[in-house]
Amino acid sequence: MINISRLYCGLESSSDRFRYQSDSPPGPIIVYNCTNKCNQNCLHCYSKTGFISDNELDTARAKGLLKQLADNKCAVVLFSGGEPLKRDDLFELLDYSRQIGLQAVISTNGSLIDESVAKKLVGLGVSYAGISIDGTEETHDKFRGNKGCFVSTIDGIKFCKAAGLKVGLRFTITNHNYTQIRDIFSLAASLNIPRICFYHIISVGQAAKNNLKCSIDQTRRALNDILDCAKEYASRGITEVLTVGNHADGPFVLNRLKQENSPLYEKSLNLLQKFGGNKIGVKLFDIDPAGNAHPDQFWQNFSLGNATKQNIEDIFKNSINLFKDKISFAPDRCKKCHWFALCGSNMRFTGQNYQSANWILEPGCYLKDEEIFISGKSNEYACQDAKT
Repeated sequence: MINISRLYCGLESSSDRFRYQSDSPPGPIIVYNCTNKCNQNCLHCYSKTGFISDNELDTARAKGLLKQLADNKCAVVLFSGGEPLKRDDLFELLDYSRQIGLQAVISTNGSLIDESVAKKLVGLGVSYAGISIDGTEETHDKFRGNKGCFVSTIDGIKFCKAAGLKVGLRFTITNHNYTQIRDIFSLAASLNIPRICFYHIISVGQAAKNNLKCSIDQTRRALNDILDCAKEYASRGITEVLTVGNHADGPFVLNRLKQENSPLYEKSLNLLQKFGGNKIGVKLFDIDPAGNAHPDQFWQNFSLGNATKQNIEDIFKNSINLFKDKISFAPDRCKKCHWFALCGSNMRFTGQNYQSANWILEPGCYLKDEEIFISGKSNEYACQDAKT
């Protein structure tokens, strides 16, 4: 994650300890896709990839997984899906997480949260709920394939807030909604929600099938709007604006700070250097419903191992050895980039066999040559599908 509010506006947040704490850093962050069940049919769903098993871990094995995560000092486990609230034993798993000292947060569409559910989540020690909004009411309902779900999601947000559960909005940037950034800030301000996470679309699952990938110009417009609104809405209580999934965002912020002669430039540069760029498969992992580990939730085609058959500590160590040098697969343009070490690139491979993998930039770089200090054609952009 890139903390726009911290880097561009100078606003600190409690979650920065996961990004910028160099001494005794916390363990990895885990996304646990605990179920594929869902009450919506989203156009950009990454769970519908054909790779994720429907064979959910039963309660006992799920608890065994959570115990391993706690033993390995995982910083946070994010219960996701599908829709996690469709899993029958979710509350039992959350209660168990609390008992073993594992910090739990939840990623949900919010439509199944009523007053009772919100109070249960708080009572079970859930510290945060990230609730997805895809744009205006019309856009959201269309994306979710469920007319009226925008209203039910807003109701869910209000129930969470009334119960004292911290809430943040999650917005995936696509070529259908990239012009609605300001609408999301306005909505967050009206609901008194201080946190918004903007996710770059990863072209997998339904997102690939429905061709939702933004063009370079669309991505740049979205990022400029995010930065403009982050500064404008900070005084209205929106103090934690983050982007997720594309580490070119760090250099993009630095370039704007430089253009604006901002006194924050050097401090933000130091923070990004301390963070060190893309941490997929190193400080971030995903566990699917069947217990298979992946570098992140969008990389379901490749399994690092199964947590019910292998020790999770060994899986993490093997992954770190595998992915710490993944930047070696980056295209030449990345390797010539002034910001390469700070970004780490967004390299992924599309196959299931690491040895014969086809590495690509996903999502692609949207920075201009002059922004990354490469001489040549001034308006040349990185190829969205750069291959090695």
